[in-house]
Amino acid sequence: MADTPAAAAPSLAALDAVADRACEPPTGASRAKQLRWVAGELRTALERGALPPTAAGSLAALLAPDTLDAYLTAAGQGLLRRRPAARPDRASPASMHVRENCLRILASRAGIPLALPDRDRPAVTLREVVAARPRGILLAHLEHATRPGQDDARTRILAVVATVLDTGCRAGELCALRTDDVDLHRGTLRLTRLPQHRDPRTPPATETVPLSPTTRAALRNWLTARERLTLRDPTKPPGPDNRTTDALWVSIAPSGHPRPGLPLHFRGLARAYARAVHDLNTDMAGQPGWHPLPRRMEPLRRAVQPRPDDPTASLPTRNSALPSPPDTSRPWESSPAGRREPGHRTQPR
Repeated sequence: MADTPAAAAPSLAALDAVADRACEPPTGASRAKQLRWVAGELRTALERGALPPTAAGSLAALLAPDTLDAYLTAAGQGLLRRRPAARPDRASPASMHVRENCLRILASRAGIPLALPDRDRPAVTLREVVAARPRGILLAHLEHATRPGQDDARTRILAVVATVLDTGCRAGELCALRTDDVDLHRGTLRLTRLPQHRDPRTPPATETVPLSPTTRAALRNWLTARERLTLRDPTKPPGPDNRTTDALWVSIAPSGHPRPGLPLHFRGLARAYARAVHDLNTDMAGQPGWHPLPRRMEPLRRAVQPRPDDPTASLPTRNSALPSPPDTSRPWESSPAGRREPGHRTQPR
């Protein structure tokens, strides 16, 4: 491909203006970064001669079907990269999906009809979910471990895992939870669903999800620890005016900050989960039927299946295909926390 001067191309000036408008609020920072990335790739494609010469004339020509076909082909073959990549010969399906979504947004903001070319989409292989047997052992471990007196990090991660197993929520949905979303008296959690690739202009759906007794106990213990961690002034009584944040999940130990009790964001939650799962796998090594849990939350979350017989299928439940109840030779299963109430639905962890 021969390089073509494109600095003064009218289509690129119009594209930059549309991208600037598309990146304004309420567009999130991540989507804005993606929009500017795609606009930059279109500029690179034009400069490198990967697009028809007519694409320089106007924004409509730049977003024409034949131009977009040439752009997506070049991007898919890795010809527009500015930095080295592990697989320079091809782009990932996820990045191609992002490109197409951004093109739709840019065309919509410009008022230009968009016709994306039909492209072969490779089959997506999902990671294996956590099997029923390890989830069952994890349930028993949670019921044994959700009690006062644990260290704060273990208390927090047990509450996180129990919440994921009750709700099937994503990491971003966990980070968005506030203390007001938890109602321990009714045993419910108010959860705002934030699915991937949702239209930012569509209001998110909010659900009230019932919590199992184990999750209620885990959250109760965590809220007790959290109240201490988020005190702004330890000499004053707890209250709304004497706490650092209303975020449900907060930091345990300072990490570049002068104090704990600050909101836990996505990366911090992922690191905390990975550390705790490593410790849990060490603790559970040698238990019959136990296989190490993955250090990412996604396989655990995807193990939560919708109820097939429930018309409100948006409410998740743990898959009921658990092995038979474990014997009472394990100490936590003979404790009060390990006994299930009559009619309690056994659900895998």
